[in-house]
Amino acid sequence: MLVTARVLYIQSQHILLPSLKQLKSRFQQYSLITNHQEMAEGVLFDIAARIIESLGSLALKQTRLLCGVTDELDKLKNTVSTVKAVLLDAEEKRLVNNQVRDWLEKLKDVVYDADDLLDGFSTECLLREMMTQDKMAKKVRIFFSKSNPLVYDLKMGHEIKAIRQKLEDIANDRTKFQLEERPEEIGVRARKRDDTHSFVLEAEVIGREDAKKEIINLLLSNSNVKENVGILPITGIGGLGKTTLAQFIFNDLKVREHFQLKMWVCVSDNFDVRKLVEKILESATKEKPNSVEMDTLVYTLRKEIGGKKFLLVLDDVWNEEVGKWDELKKLLMSGASGSRILITTRSAKVARITQIIFEPYSLQGLDREKSWSLFKQVAFENGQEPKNSSIVATGKEIVEKCYGVPLAIKTIGRLLSLENSEAGWVSFKNNKLQKIKEDDILPTLKLSYDQLPSHLKQCFAYCSIFPKDYVMEKSKLINLWIAQGFIKPSNQNECLEDVGHEYFMDLLWRSFFQEAEMDDLGNVITSKMHDLMHDLATLMAGSLITTIDCKKKNISKKTRHVLLVDNNDFFSEIPTSSFKASRIRTLLCPGEFENLQEYPGTSCEAIFSNLKFLRVLVLHGRDLNLIPSSICKLKHLRDLDLSWNDKIKKLPDSMSRLQNLYSLRLSGCSSLEELPRGITKLVNLRHLYNDECDSLTYMPRGLGQLKNLQTLSTFHFPSDSTPEDIGQLSELNTLNSLRGEFNILGLRHGEDVALLDYKGANLKEKQHLQVLALIWSGENEENEESEENEENVNARDENMALEGLEPHPNLKKLYICDYKGVRVPMWLSSLTNLVDLKIIGCWKLKYLPPLSRLPSLKSILLYNLFEIEYVSDCSDNNELSSFSSSAFFPSLEEIAFSFCSNLKGWWRRSFL
Repeated sequence: MLVTARVLYIQSQHILLPSLKQLKSRFQQYSLITNHQEMAEGVLFDIAARIIESLGSLALKQTRLLCGVTDELDKLKNTVSTVKAVLLDAEEKRLVNNQVRDWLEKLKDVVYDADDLLDGFSTECLLREMMTQDKMAKKVRIFFSKSNPLVYDLKMGHEIKAIRQKLEDIANDRTKFQLEERPEEIGVRARKRDDTHSFVLEAEVIGREDAKKEIINLLLSNSNVKENVGILPITGIGGLGKTTLAQFIFNDLKVREHFQLKMWVCVSDNFDVRKLVEKILESATKEKPNSVEMDTLVYTLRKEIGGKKFLLVLDDVWNEEVGKWDELKKLLMSGASGSRILITTRSAKVARITQIIFEPYSLQGLDREKSWSLFKQVAFENGQEPKNSSIVATGKEIVEKCYGVPLAIKTIGRLLSLENSEAGWVSFKNNKLQKIKEDDILPTLKLSYDQLPSHLKQCFAYCSIFPKDYVMEKSKLINLWIAQGFIKPSNQNECLEDVGHEYFMDLLWRSFFQEAEMDDLGNVITSKMHDLMHDLATLMAGSLITTIDCKKKNISKKTRHVLLVDNNDFFSEIPTSSFKASRIRTLLCPGEFENLQEYPGTSCEAIFSNLKFLRVLVLHGRDLNLIPSSICKLKHLRDLDLSWNDKIKKLPDSMSRLQNLYSLRLSGCSSLEELPRGITKLVNLRHLYNDECDSLTYMPRGLGQLKNLQTLSTFHFPSDSTPEDIGQLSELNTLNSLRGEFNILGLRHGEDVALLDYKGANLKEKQHLQVLALIWSGENEENEESEENEENVNARDENMALEGLEPHPNLKKLYICDYKGVRVPMWLSSLTNLVDLKIIGCWKLKYLPPLSRLPSLKSILLYNLFEIEYVSDCSDNNELSSFSSSAFFPSLEEIAFSFCSNLKGWWRRSFL
């Protein structure tokens, strides 16, 4: 069945879809207009504030400096304060005054240099303090003997003076521009901290039900379809909701039942057939293909889809080359009759060259009624129109200028929800919206960006470092923001991570982020950016952020943040020493984007020796086998990601000099045998991710000195507690800021369990932990020695040991594995916030405490409990009385028993 071709109508006005060439031309023109407004907007003000704070920090005050150095620091502080006072006004005037724009460009370079200089100075102070406190640190003394502190202070004094004079020379020019002092941002509305977030997790999208039904009918229909595989493009300008509509179709029950196989691939700019085949296979099998050889990939693809009725969604397609499309299409024609490929695209030409059987479905903008309904949902409290009729009238005029585009309606609606005055709404309509054109949504989104506080502007722009459609992990992103100094707590008692969480949720609430994913505890864990929002972030970041791949290999000297993808030979072809941008602060070289080759040690040496101002270094999954000791040169480093390099056996001891290190990711380093010596000297370390480090058998002594530690994925309990350098559970005693998920591996049982102080872990005081796994050793051991130890297990001692591991009542998930006692402690029945309980491999366990009245418990798994006869011994008579009442497991959704061969019933004692 052929569908009558449609063209896009928005608010009754005829708009033809542009070609890819026209879209890129328009983007480049807009880029020229906004290019000089890049990420410096907000960055300069915040860096200046950070410099002032650094100059007054205790680290500098408490260091015995030469008098001349102290004077220079005071002068620099005064100069920076003078500049900071006019920065906000200058950033506003740069749009209409090229001289101000050039002045800010000069200023930006010097301010960055000043920030680097002072950060290095502050790091030197921390190293001196470490040397003073640790009298046994001979290696540290040797290190410092190479640079006498007195000589260093003299050198630093000269450098501070030189940069202050540069800054003064530029600052003196400010009088030419009649800049007004504006110490703080005005006219910027911030969301209240206690506001709830109604981000886009709605069960339905307003105004798209008809389109959804029409497209589903086309996909499921076989009328007049001769080809096995039919292709249907959905077209429309950016922001209309093509991807969202495709998602609702993809997840519809009728669609799920109709197709044997469903696959989703985001294509975006890079239409590489081999890579697309890899993505299709990954979506079909839920695993990354092992081979990268095209013949093998094609064979596997045909095996997976051959003879199956499949649905493949190719989202955000830009390729207009017929040859590339035909090559991919041939590989997909082996599906069974009724298979469908659904394409979303902004390009009219893409729609023409891809169509088979079906003509393009042109998605329209929302009509007035539905546009207003969506606007009300995001702009007004509870989605209800206010009593002020003038605001309602103004709001409807504003909605008209959004031309039925949902993304524009939502972002503008969120922005105006923070504006309480009628005058503010009228001003926005008259002054901001008057120049907006109906076929270009980007300037509308820019209006919302302009109203962001400076700290959110730079956080948002920084996200352009990721590829389009990239799934951003909230915790990782917040760590990156913190490493760059973007997070600004309002007082010293605020946790940086909590403030970063607020920033993330604020951007999500304002629709700068979307497609939020939540875990089973209700925490937002990931999100994405709409491709138009990514375009906006890229424009705002300007030359500060760039991606290096096989097409682009040059880095501007103004660049500060770099993503390296799809370029194995980058460091050999273009030596890092030739970088003009030696002051790069972020270098992301993850192995997750492509199948990349092993990085030789020389590449790491090049990074460490030439990019000394790095704050963030990601070498995730690069098949590294050695980290050179020269990593200590990265004294500014805050965030280091070495995860999933399964050949690394040891980390250099020199890492103890990375005094600014805030986050260290070692997850999946399965060959790592020990943590670096001196890791306990990393006093600023807050996150240590060491899960799935299978060869790691113990934790270093002194770990408890890391008072700021918030993340410790796993504590490896030693099999032998005699060596002095091995840490015991008592190391955890004072680490009460730990949060998130925490695993204790290798807990012991047998004759020596009574000698162990499990209570010293002080888990009861760790109120921020959400997930706790307690795992005993010997789960798979079948040797004679293991069997002998099992016989010596004293039930009383085992029970007492577990009593000492009582967690805080805030705990949400508890896993107990391979415990050899016959009972679990009564504290289990006091975990009122517990949602998920798993007890696995505890084959001597006979009884559980009463669980039925735990108000939050949703899921229970009992696995390999060979001895258990009754789930409860019914020592709590209240459990019987509550059996028939709502108090009996009030929240339980799932309970599973597996390999519990002796199970006879729920209670030992029957009731009448």
